[in-house]
Amino acid sequence: MNFLVERGFNVFTPISPHSPVDVVAIDDKGKTYLFDAKKEAKRTNPGRKKRDRIYRLRSKLQKDMGVRMAYVNTDADYVHIVPALED
Repeated sequence: MNFLVERGFNVFTPISPHSPVDVVAIDDKGKTYLFDAKKEAKRTNPGRKKRDRIYRLRSKLQKDMGVRMAYVNTDADYVHIVPALED
């Protein structure tokens, strides 16, 4: 994920096709971040005009591991991370 590389992270992808993690990133201090990458999807809820992001639920294992969701918008070249990274 270029988004993380541009921010100074070392980025790795797991070998297993059925991993609860899609991306592993390590910052310059050695802190490890785990991400489940999803293409960003939006929908318009009844009675509203604004389209809202569809948030995906993490599995129990992902929660226990501290996996963050990375919603990738390839059209706008933007990544929304939940929970957000500390600055």
